[in-house]
Amino acid sequence: MGTLGCINDMLQRDKENRELRKLNKERMKEHHKYLVNKEKNINLSNISIETIEEIRKNTIAKEQSDQIYLFKAYIIFAICLLGLFLLGILCYKLFF
Repeated sequence: MGTLGCINDMLQRDKENRELRKLNKERMKEHHKYLVNKEKNINLSNISIETIEEIRKNTIAKEQSDQIYLFKAYIIFAICLLGLFLLGILCYKLFF
């Protein structure tokens, strides 16, 4: 009797999950349509060329600063790995 109840419970949960997946799929479609339509309503004609150039300049500066930061992080990571490697060699020479 207990097993039959578990099976029925699993079947009921599967049915509920199927319905929830359908609802979530519909919500995602509606949200996608909303985002697509929102993008169409943007009017870029009222933005001046100077503003666009300033945005582009700021974007390039930000990308360059991000690249420099990432390069520094890679260097620090490489130095730490090298230090651990040398420490391992030192421990190996001392104890073995």
